Amino acid sequence: MIYLTKKFAQNVCYLELSRPEKRNAFNKEMIEQLIDYLNSTAESNQFRVLLISGKNRFFSAGADLGWMKEAREQNEAQNLEDAELFNKLFRAFSDYPKPIIACVEGGAYGGAIGLLACADIVTTTPDATFRFSETSIGLIPATVAPWIMRKTGSSFARSALLSGLPFSGTNALGSGLVQYLFPQDKIIPKTREIANQIARNSPQATKETKNLLNRIDRQFVPIDEELTQYCSTKIAKARISDEGQEGVNAFFEKRKPSWNN
Repeated sequence: MIYLTKKFAQNVCYLELSRPEKRNAFNKEMIEQLIDYLNSTAESNQFRVLLISGKNRFFSAGADLGWMKEAREQNEAQNLEDAELFNKLFRAFSDYPKPIIACVEGGAYGGAIGLLACADIVTTTPDATFRFSETSIGLIPATVAPWIMRKTGSSFARSALLSGLPFSGTNALGSGLVQYLFPQDKIIPKTREIANQIARNSPQATKETKNLLNRIDRQFVPIDEELTQYCSTKIAKARISDEGQEGVNAFFEKRKPSWNN
């Protein structure tokens, strides 16, 4: 199954997450396809700017909880490998040499917000909904946390990751997670305008500027292999924990988890 659709115009690649029946939630195959596409096009001359969005005007519901539920049947090594996929995805987004714009309609949850933290520019609407719901279902927002901390700072990250409360596009703009707010009927043309403007800039200067910014980012908030390995281990253990499995099961069974009874 192919979970990405691609269109090209005026040196911009329009990449769409396409699992609409799951609100474009990430399963293992979608993540692998994203990583492969980023790696294979990093030095391509086919386009200069990558614009990513979600099918049916909703960005992504984050990690597929059905995939999380399967964790109980996997061994520790398999769970760790799955957890590390998100690390690889966020790293590939962050290190991608072309500018990345994320156009977020509807909203983004959990790990999907990590893509926004790794993008260069994010556009959304005032009433779009964002949420880190991991702690409400017994999981840990481990792999996404370093990237959110780097993008928004500790104060907002602590509030959003610990509370699990939803926040709006307007709140996301104030946090630094989002750079532009547009009305629903304007977001697509306005985001394309931004992409087209960047695509008209000097390709080499743009690439070198992004390399420069990434190097500065790494100096201020280093996200090294030791940290990402620690984060992978935390989420891998949470996926097979009693509370992690209870939380996911409660979600599917549309009931309160046992710790709220």
